[in-house]
Amino acid sequence: MDQMEFIIDDVRVEYDLESLGRKLRIRSSARAEALLKKLVEEAEAIARPRAGFKHCAMSFGEGDEVIVDGMTFNSTLLRENFEGLGRVFPFLATEGSELAEWGRAYSGMDRIFANTIQQEAMRMARSKMESFIMDKFGLPQVSAMNPGSLIIWPITQQVPLFKLLSPLDEKLGVTLLPTFMMKPEQTVSGFFFQTDSKFHNCQLCPREDCPNRQAPYSGMD
Repeated sequence: MDQMEFIIDDVRVEYDLESLGRKLRIRSSARAEALLKKLVEEAEAIARPRAGFKHCAMSFGEGDEVIVDGMTFNSTLLRENFEGLGRVFPFLATEGSELAEWGRAYSGMDRIFANTIQQEAMRMARSKMESFIMDKFGLPQVSAMNPGSLIIWPITQQVPLFKLLSPLDEKLGVTLLPTFMMKPEQTVSGFFFQTDSKFHNCQLCPREDCPNRQAPYSGMD
C-alpha cells in the first residue's frame, strides 16, 4: 500500500454562541455574553484551523508492537483496537498559529473564554478531517486514539507518531515540544481507524468531571 498524505485547510469557522455559553456555564450574565460575542467575532475573522493525515499500512510485531509504515508503537490497547485492520490514519488537527497568537493577548476570564474558542476551532478541523476520511475511503465509521489520553498509550509515543507524520507537522505549523506536548497548544494528534463500535478514550478514563467527556466510563482499567 502506498502512503498517501492529505491536508485540510479550508475549514469553515462558525461558532454556536449558545453551545459555547453552555460549555462556559454562562448563566444570565449580560457582561459575559457580550464578551463571548466579541471574542467569537474576533476569532471568526482570523481563525485558520487545519488538519492533516496519512493513509498508512500497518501490521503487528512481537507482543504489543504495532508497526505502521515501519514505525513501531507499543500499546496493548492500540493492538487490541487495530486487530483485523490493514491500514490506519495517523493525524494532526490544530487551531493554527493565527488563533494561538490571538489567544495569548488575553488573561483572566477573557483567557478562559478565548481558550474555549480556540479548542472549538481545533475540533472543527478534526471533525472535517474525520468526515473526509470516511467519505474518501468509503468507511461507515472511524474512531480515534490519542497518545497520552490514557496510561496504556503513553504520551511518550508522540515521538514515533511525529516521525511517522513528518513532514505534515511542519506543513501544518505544529511543533512537538520536549515535554511531548504540542505547539500550538490546541492541537491533537493520534490515529483514526476503522471500527464497528465507536471507541472514545473517555470509556477508559475515570475523570467524570471532564468537560470534554464524550462517553461514560466503562469501569475498565
